[in-house]
Amino acid sequence: MPKESNGNGHQEPAASNHPTTDKPALESAIAQVESVKDTIRNTLAGLNELSALLKQASREQKVNDREMNSVRQTLRSLQSVRI
Repeated sequence: MPKESNGNGHQEPAASNHPTTDKPALESAIAQVESVKDTIRNTLAGLNELSALLKQASREQKVNDREMNSVRQTLRSLQSVRI
């Protein structure tokens, strides 16, 4: 491997460009992975919130259905009464 002078009379092996170009690419890839992980966490939190809202809406719908059936039953019984 070619040697370069370090300025004090000693020669050192020439620096390879390979690790220096890979490190920023690797750091960039790691940053992208972290960004994707954050996005997934946020998406999961949003889906959990949506799931809770849908469960609440389902419970409310069941209560409304029961109330409506009760009102219908009462109306039927009142319609059968003759004055």
